[in-house]
Amino acid sequence: MDAMAEDSWTVQIGVVDDPTTDGVPPVPADVYSGDEDGARAAYAERSAQAAQADYRYVLLRQLGEVIECWGTPPAAG
Repeated sequence: MDAMAEDSWTVQIGVVDDPTTDGVPPVPADVYSGDEDGARAAYAERSAQAAQADYRYVLLRQLGEVIECWGTPPAAG
C-alpha cells in the first residue's frame, strides 16, 4: 500500500456552537487524519462520547467517502 492510501483516513465531528438552538447547523471539525487503524480507533472513541459531548455526528471517511456515520451529518454533495 502506498503512503497516500495509508494516510487517507479521517474522522470528523459535528458540534453546534449554541446547543440551545436546534436550527443551527453543526460545525465540522477534523479530529483525526492518518491510517485506517488509527481512524477506526478515533471513530470508536468519539462515537462512544458523542451523546455526552453533544456531537451531532461522527464521520469515518476514506479519501472523502463516508465509511461509517453516527448521527445526522450535513448534506454531502
